[in-house]
Amino acid sequence: MDRMLRSRRAWASGLALAALLAGAVVSSPLADAHPDPLETSHKQQAAGGVVVRVQAPSELAADLAAVQWGDTAPIEDQSGPLVYAGSGCSPLSYAAVDVAGKVAFIDDEATTDPCPVSTFAQKVQSAQQAGAIALVSLPAEGSEPNGSATALAGEIPALELYRVPEAVAVRDALLAGTAVSVALADTREPLPRIVDQPCVDGTAGPFACDGVDLLSFVPQEEFDGAGVSDIWGWTDPETSEEYVMFGKTNGVAFYNVTDPYAPLYVGWLPNEAVLQEIWHDIKVFQDHAFIVSESMPHGMTVFDLTELRGVTEAQELSPTARYDGVMSAHNVAINEETGFAYIVGGNAALVAPDQCLSGLHMVDINDPANPTFAGCHPLDGGPGTAARTVGLPVGVAYVHDTQCVVYRGPDADHQGREICFNAAEDKVAIVDVTDKPLGMRTISTIDYEDVAYAHQGWLTEDQRYLLTNDELDEQAEPGTRTRTMVLDVSDLDAPVVHDYHHHDTVSIDHNNYVHEGLVYQSNYTSGLRVLGVATLDDPADPRLDPRAFFDVYPYDDEDPQAVFEGTWSNYPYFESGTIAVTGINEGLFLLRLSDDEPATSDEGPGRGKGRRGPPEGRGPKG
Repeated sequence: MDRMLRSRRAWASGLALAALLAGAVVSSPLADAHPDPLETSHKQQAAGGVVVRVQAPSELAADLAAVQWGDTAPIEDQSGPLVYAGSGCSPLSYAAVDVAGKVAFIDDEATTDPCPVSTFAQKVQSAQQAGAIALVSLPAEGSEPNGSATALAGEIPALELYRVPEAVAVRDALLAGTAVSVALADTREPLPRIVDQPCVDGTAGPFACDGVDLLSFVPQEEFDGAGVSDIWGWTDPETSEEYVMFGKTNGVAFYNVTDPYAPLYVGWLPNEAVLQEIWHDIKVFQDHAFIVSESMPHGMTVFDLTELRGVTEAQELSPTARYDGVMSAHNVAINEETGFAYIVGGNAALVAPDQCLSGLHMVDINDPANPTFAGCHPLDGGPGTAARTVGLPVGVAYVHDTQCVVYRGPDADHQGREICFNAAEDKVAIVDVTDKPLGMRTISTIDYEDVAYAHQGWLTEDQRYLLTNDELDEQAEPGTRTRTMVLDVSDLDAPVVHDYHHHDTVSIDHNNYVHEGLVYQSNYTSGLRVLGVATLDDPADPRLDPRAFFDVYPYDDEDPQAVFEGTWSNYPYFESGTIAVTGINEGLFLLRLSDDEPATSDEGPGRGKGRRGPPEGRGPKG
């Protein structure tokens, strides 16, 4: 992320600060994890190599392991005096200290400047307003850093330390009046482009794997990534060429991946928003890409993908159309059978919900270049996470993600209806949206044990089960294994929990998609996880069956962490069998299941077709 981009964030900083001072503040559900201190006391190597390097005094010199909060400024060897700023929970914390041009150190156990509890994002904003070049936080005893990706954009890097004795000693030295100087460092070595690395003996190049081959890896430096997010795919119906498109904070990148061993960068759509955020989501309908972002203002951008035909050199692209019914949004889903887009997590301003109250915002896209508003289903309504980020009271959820289908599942009462399955923070809601705009209704809602943040879900192909992920439950208790909730939705009026699948990892789960009896999960630091769904009906042992994996994040293999690093999403629907995966700070991965037929032709590797591909009428058409 370049300096110009970071400077634009000042626009949001002032608004966020105003909201902070004007509104009540609440504790963030993202900040409370309870690791065993004995489990973390040994950590001298940072998760991902992010460290606070204590340079003076010499007796405290050490590299302190840290986790960087998502969407704060990059680490560029910021260095200077470390200044103790108490709790750092508001601008009042800095009234008696000077942190301008220095690194602010805040302490969750501080008692010298009592003030209301606040979210970590507010602390970042307060330090930034006071002129700090970076923020370093020491969590309370019994807590562990999490680096949540839901932090409001910060112009300065913000790091949370692991609470090890060396970090506590730095805090104590500051309280005793000792001068301490530090430098922030990211010790990860940039990865080069990597090509054709089969999974052999558990590795493919530097990446751990089992049953998944690496066709190619493109580092984000090649496409000026600035942080990579959602990905989707498109197959040109005239040429059969395969393309991927993915968010990259400063826009959307497009690659021709027909030859997955030599992906070709063909262009980018710049992010024209003043406040540029990492969150982008993309879907495809009738050869057009529909793109939303939490960038401000952004709306929904439409791009005619046929403009990529014959392009052999990367070029700046221009939108085909723009829908301004929302200023920003978290996500978009498309029902390709009906031609409606469903924008969710919509906002009209920094924390204000859109006219659909951040619920289902429906857009008719049957004429892709002329999207038109089609109605709202607000569910509970409210700004949800956006408001919580700056500390406003949140009593209701918003819709974070959805899948909308023409229902052909086992519940005869609803067959043929257009149904949306909404992940809505503290619940999953099943909504009939057939009769737009006034006849829509919520059929049922369901939560599950220890719900923390219902993030996303995807139906099995028989529409009997909804596979749901929770983005925060792995941080609720130390060592909690990655968990997938299998919801039985065969009776839409009375859905029930069918099974909890516990993985052998502790990573946070993110997006998952189902294709030809397999579920493809992007689970942050543990990478792409592939599981079979046929065993869900095993009467003796209903379960997801682990089949294969590819770990895109090689930095924590010895000490896995539940942090927001690694893979964001994947696209498994290409007829060739190529699986496209994004790594947030890594780049683009093109993979294939090892038991697929190899891609070969007279034109060289990657031109042939594997055996995987959506059968007629199944899966996204892209």
